[in-house]
Amino acid sequence: MFGISLILHAQIDRTGLAGTVRDVRGTSLSRVTISALQLATGLNRETVSSSTGSYDIPELPVGLYQITYSAPGFEHKVVKVVQTVGHTSILNVVLSVAGISEHVDVSSVSSQLDETSAALGARIEPEQVKELPLNGRNWSTLTALVPGAVDTGGSNQRSIRFAGRGLDDNNFTYDGIDATNIVNQAQQPFVRLAIPTEAIQEFRIDTMLFTAENGSTPGGQIAVASKTGSNDLHGSVFEFLRNDLFDAREPIDTLNPHKPAFLLNQFGGSIGGPILHDKTFFYFAYEGLRQTQGQTLPGLVPSESFRSQLAAASPSLAPILNAFPKGQFVSGTSTQVDEFVGSGRQLDHEESAVLRLDHRFSSSDSAYLRFNFDASYSDIPLVEGGTYLNDRQLITSRPVNGELESLHIFSPRFISELKFGFNRGNVYTTDQSALHTPYAISISGFTTLSGDEYKSGVGNSFSYIDNLTWVKGNQTVKTGVEVRRIQLNQGNTSNGTVTFSSASNLLVNAVSSATFAAALPVNGLRKTELYSYVEDEWKLRTNLTVNAGVRYTFYNIFHEVQGRANPFDFATCGPQGYCGSGASFGKTNTLDVDPRLSVTWAPAALSGKTVVRSGFGIYHGDGQLDDQNFPISNEIAQYSLSAKTVPNLSYPILPFLGNTPGIIAPREADRDRRDAYVLQWGLSVQEAFPHELVGTLSYVGSKGTNLLNTTYINLLNPVTGLRPFPAFGQVQGRGNKNNSSYQGFVASIQRTFTRGLLFSANYTYSHEIDQGAAGGGDSDFPQNPACSSCERASGDFDVRHVFNGNAVYDLPFGAGRTFLSTPRIASAIFGRWSVTTIVTARTGLPVNVTEDRSSTSVATGYTTSQRPNLVPGVSLTPPGGRKTQHWINPAAFSLVANSGYGDSPRNLARGPSLWQADLGMAKRIPLTERLQMQFRSEFFNIFNRAQYGLPLADLSTPNTFGEIVSEVNAGPVGTGTPRQIQFMLRLEF
Repeated sequence: MFGISLILHAQIDRTGLAGTVRDVRGTSLSRVTISALQLATGLNRETVSSSTGSYDIPELPVGLYQITYSAPGFEHKVVKVVQTVGHTSILNVVLSVAGISEHVDVSSVSSQLDETSAALGARIEPEQVKELPLNGRNWSTLTALVPGAVDTGGSNQRSIRFAGRGLDDNNFTYDGIDATNIVNQAQQPFVRLAIPTEAIQEFRIDTMLFTAENGSTPGGQIAVASKTGSNDLHGSVFEFLRNDLFDAREPIDTLNPHKPAFLLNQFGGSIGGPILHDKTFFYFAYEGLRQTQGQTLPGLVPSESFRSQLAAASPSLAPILNAFPKGQFVSGTSTQVDEFVGSGRQLDHEESAVLRLDHRFSSSDSAYLRFNFDASYSDIPLVEGGTYLNDRQLITSRPVNGELESLHIFSPRFISELKFGFNRGNVYTTDQSALHTPYAISISGFTTLSGDEYKSGVGNSFSYIDNLTWVKGNQTVKTGVEVRRIQLNQGNTSNGTVTFSSASNLLVNAVSSATFAAALPVNGLRKTELYSYVEDEWKLRTNLTVNAGVRYTFYNIFHEVQGRANPFDFATCGPQGYCGSGASFGKTNTLDVDPRLSVTWAPAALSGKTVVRSGFGIYHGDGQLDDQNFPISNEIAQYSLSAKTVPNLSYPILPFLGNTPGIIAPREADRDRRDAYVLQWGLSVQEAFPHELVGTLSYVGSKGTNLLNTTYINLLNPVTGLRPFPAFGQVQGRGNKNNSSYQGFVASIQRTFTRGLLFSANYTYSHEIDQGAAGGGDSDFPQNPACSSCERASGDFDVRHVFNGNAVYDLPFGAGRTFLSTPRIASAIFGRWSVTTIVTARTGLPVNVTEDRSSTSVATGYTTSQRPNLVPGVSLTPPGGRKTQHWINPAAFSLVANSGYGDSPRNLARGPSLWQADLGMAKRIPLTERLQMQFRSEFFNIFNRAQYGLPLADLSTPNTFGEIVSEVNAGPVGTGTPRQIQFMLRLEF
């Protein structure tokens, strides 16, 4: 006779084992010896049960364990359980009197219910990492397969958001060490292998309501665990191959009679095993990528007749005219505009490697060292608003991540974990344009001409982490501290933008507005951050658990190492604006104290198959570090010119940068800035169903406060026509005055990989509202800087309905399977096949309808993010329905005729929905007893559904308004591409 139940509580990069031991009458058994043996490495940890029968073995590496329970006079019980990242298995065991020893596989009897945490999230299992079809083998694609996730297209760290939070609210850790891009949270889109998929054991994403132990940001917490070596030598060699022969055409690409060329190779291997049996282990993995993609991209250029007019009317604009390639006239369009068809080639190269060494010094001391290196290169077309003019962008990045961890067991009930980590994110960007000037030229109705610019951004973080775990009776107390040193080194060449509000203004060389910034030398920004927490998980009853904790965060403020940075803030530094070189960037926030509470209850009347969970917490965030660097920009000359204040403003603009008053344009950052914070709450019910299925219904909500806002100040007074501070022009500013709200209902069902089948599906209905920013990294400029409440609307990434599902299924054919186990020939042909799939669907993203206005037509001289008027009673849907040529009805809007602002709400329209299905089929062929080969075919967007991007929504260009000219994903990998087929060959031993 036996009894086992499994529940879970939060960890970060390790796992643990806890529970109670009782006899068949329900009496607690003390002094029971519990040992946990990791089968792969021989690691053995022991403890004894307390007077209440409870036990806890914290801080275990992930993997398969054999748990043995032994006590005089009772049965000898052996349990096998898989310990997973981000959770601790709690085994409540019932021992019978002495008799036959019993062996139990927990995976076949446990309900997998979470009875100790209110967190909304999911674990990505090893089978999902290894088997699911990933377009581009970017592990970040898998983070979109959890409750509350939204993939806007592309399936990388920059396209996936969680539960209404901003892009830079997400937090990435690798074995518990910071693994962000530092300058901003997400890696560059072309960096796919900074953490090679081959080297990932598994990972966990907590979308909301994580405990005090976790979370230096208020968004999704992505914790990745690396693979380790074992007592057996294992390895693999693989190659993935794709080319244009098997791929479908892009639905927009009707201009090129030939399908663009494409070739993708991803290859690599891994090896891991023992150096000293049961003591020292190694693991090494390498992965490389070679990608070449042809791309047909349209552009809008001056027609031949318009070129002739322009050359005669304004000879000084010849450099701009010559920078535009020549196009072809398209019937039905403006006689001023031709369509240019460009051939944009994308080149991507990447090399990535990881090495991990583990050593066990004694039963009380162990350590490991891990080092990751990646070198990425990207040469791509420089696309402006979905259109292209032969401009290119070269980007390189070399992320590095390393860690040294030491684990010391003072006693079975008191453990210390010490970590030292280094993380480096960098990017070097070169924009190459046909114009060969630092100015971008923006002309309403034409594709923007890019300027030449070089930018460097390097971020380093050094981490010291110390976590302590203390087990006392029914309570597990955890406390920890992290000290993180941040370094940012940033600089760029000179740059600017010259804007013509219409083609007619271009003809007479009437510039509406212009900006210019001199070259910025590389600056060094530094700060030291502190994170700490205390958490008490208290099991009040066997079916009632309270997790109460508090987290304290000190984000600090930057300083520039040479004292060159010059903060600018009228509010704190007076009418002169400049605070002086070396002045403080602002005040520090020292009261970021975040209480967090969760309560879970498994009603006894429901036989332990139902769990009710609720939670509440406060979560502070630092946003994007790149949003905190404004003071370094004020070391150099910056200008903002407007036709409303600078008479006869024309190109070139250099003559106007002299002593003209009111054109100096520093960048202002609120020195009284407060750290953003988010209140989160939720209620969920979990139910265990037959066939190892667990279903969850959740309601979650959040309220964001002190969120990033970007705006402009020192605008013209509509009455006097003067600026409040006449010595300065229009000044760009950043503060923290936005807010947001999120409400979501989530339904999930999961089955862990058991008897050859894994299944997971999540549906989310939600609504996110904000004033221009959902959180860090996502902030829009307002139409009217004096009316922030006028911007309150559905956020840029608000998606009402989201579904994602995935499955891994080993077909029941072959030796030892349900069907066709004999004869041998049939088994060889039909056996060892597996089918995998990913299905995603979502409704459309918001579309913000805008118009172009000259600075002379707006009373304040401010022309950014202007919206038209809304025509009452006219549907946004065009007559005859939505089509790619006419997605939004232009009759629903009218251009603003006076000097005021349009009354059309922000993000009023909606773009196309997205859904696609990916399929993988694999065959395993044993070659020897230890060597096997796998051949796999993967089909992305197998039904070849056209995945369209957002429509053009500039009402000032009526010829293209409402037209969809791009796919949701113009790249060759990720969600939203046309149908693509990939093949893989893999050898494993």
